Amino acid sequence: MKTLSTLILTLLILFSISCTHEAIVQPIYTDTGSIIVDPPPNVKSDTVCFNTEILPLYTTYCSSPGCHDANSHEEGVILTTYAQIKSGITAKNPGRSPYYTIIGDDMPPKNSPKMTSDQIATILKWINQGALNTNCINSCDTTKFTYTNPIQALISTNCNGCHGVSPGSGNVYLGDYASAKAYISANQALFINAITHSTNLTPAQRMPPSNKMVDCQISQFEKWINAGYPQ
Repeated sequence: MKTLSTLILTLLILFSISCTHEAIVQPIYTDTGSIIVDPPPNVKSDTVCFNTEILPLYTTYCSSPGCHDANSHEEGVILTTYAQIKSGITAKNPGRSPYYTIIGDDMPPKNSPKMTSDQIATILKWINQGALNTNCINSCDTTKFTYTNPIQALISTNCNGCHGVSPGSGNVYLGDYASAKAYISANQALFINAITHSTNLTPAQRMPPSNKMVDCQISQFEKWINAGYPQ
């Protein structure tokens, strides 16, 4: 009997250990149709976040002034909201998604900043996941704030559609470390007000124009600046 009890106890311990796996992030569906993904700290969700990964790409690379923004609406196309972008996307069918297949061909136009292969792959992954209106809240690690990780990627996603090719829109070029550091250090208060969408600025001065970055990303920028722009 003692041997049997020991065996049962051992099995229970092994079962308990086997059940300590990664937490599963459960999405929360809102009344507006968006899906909130809020993983706890240090738990990474594989879900592509529309608000932090997809919308900024379309707004900065496709909806800059003179293109597919609300004022210009070139060819009758506006790409500043989920509904507008989704109208040219077929969930789980990238080949039938004209707002995906045109990227890298004629869009963005010649001489305009281009999306990277990683950014295009992120859009493809989003489509294959169902092209959902995912709204991620706790989407970054605020203990990381060097240019290499994550500032360069944040600038590329949120800014480089307008400011990634010299001289850049408004003569602001952020396409490399030296240029980003030089501009931001010389205009620190303006830059912070822009990314926090301060009401002290006009809507056109707030960056990105159509969608403020989430708080943890703003925190990463502020920590990078306060730490002296570590590379």
